[in-house]
Amino acid sequence: MGSKSVKKKYHENQNNDKLCSVCQETGYLLLCDRCPSSYHLECAQIETIPDGKWFCPSCCCGLCGLRDPNDHTQLITEVCYQCSRQYHVNCMSRAGIQFPRNIPSENFCSQSCFKLHDDIQKLLGISFPTGVDGLTWKLLKSNNSDFNMHDALRADTHAKLSQALDLLRACFKPIIIERGKRNIIIDIINSSTFPDSSKYKRLDFHGFFVMVLQKDDEFTCVATVRIHGQKLAEMPLVATIFKYRGQGMCRILLHELTKMLSKWQVQRLVLPSVSDQLEFWQSVFGFSKMSTVEKLEILGFPLLVFRGTTICQKILSNTMFGMEIEEVSQEPSRFNPKDYLKDRLGPGTKRNFRNLNYKLRSEVEVIRKEKKIMLEDREKI
Repeated sequence: MGSKSVKKKYHENQNNDKLCSVCQETGYLLLCDRCPSSYHLECAQIETIPDGKWFCPSCCCGLCGLRDPNDHTQLITEVCYQCSRQYHVNCMSRAGIQFPRNIPSENFCSQSCFKLHDDIQKLLGISFPTGVDGLTWKLLKSNNSDFNMHDALRADTHAKLSQALDLLRACFKPIIIERGKRNIIIDIINSSTFPDSSKYKRLDFHGFFVMVLQKDDEFTCVATVRIHGQKLAEMPLVATIFKYRGQGMCRILLHELTKMLSKWQVQRLVLPSVSDQLEFWQSVFGFSKMSTVEKLEILGFPLLVFRGTTICQKILSNTMFGMEIEEVSQEPSRFNPKDYLKDRLGPGTKRNFRNLNYKLRSEVEVIRKEKKIMLEDREKI
């Protein structure tokens, strides 16, 4: 069935999205009157078609959930560069939220979002110990738009991001979107907006950074992360190089990530999981499936969610890190990644993600791809 709208008032020049912003499926969609986003009634938890103008959750105030149709009655902030939300000025004042004390180049809704952004920038490119001998972690972020950065530092960051991209390419087959025939993993790594599709919030990848676990000069595990203020952070992609699988690399990286997020008072970490991986994320890493009420709380955030997946969350707190990292890394794993790939997924396993054709590489394909990338790197030298 083709995409149809349940909203009679449709502006042809608006070119609304043909996919639901929540489940990424087509069908009868309710159209936002301010942006191109579209929603199924059930996904937006709406029983009947609203009368008059309707604004999607991401266009409404992140506190009261409302928006003035004419934007004249109440002042509303610009979209925050860090949390991607907007807020009524009066709602923020009543909630005691402090506005930014300075005027940065990007728009920030509050002092806390500006400070969070500033804290992230201070950590970029710096290696931190994990407590496990020989293993360090660092944050990387594309600096294409930073014209004040020294050329040598820009080149070094670009080289490390290319190394992280190679690891993801080795573990995942290209995630291609029909528009542009382009692998969106590249845009996620570059923290950019998909070309010609900036109007679609589901294709806006700004704010993503890469967290890497490193042994000497080699990346062992890589994750793509985006922090939406103190409300939540997302981790849509994570991969471990094949020869280090089954050695707790993902566990160590996730421990360092959640520890960092907890220090910044981020409330939860969310990720999309296919059905075959639910047991893995729940039993090994303590994630749980989000309830309908919990999903409604984060409905206005532009998360990278793939079709057919289940949103899982890990609640964070400032007191959840009593164990040392050595204890975490040495704890026997109840999950063997090699057996998981071979027995449960199998070669050529296919998943449809958010109108994208998504495939995990088989064990043989991962090894072959890693060798090919290594040969290509040697030829460049």
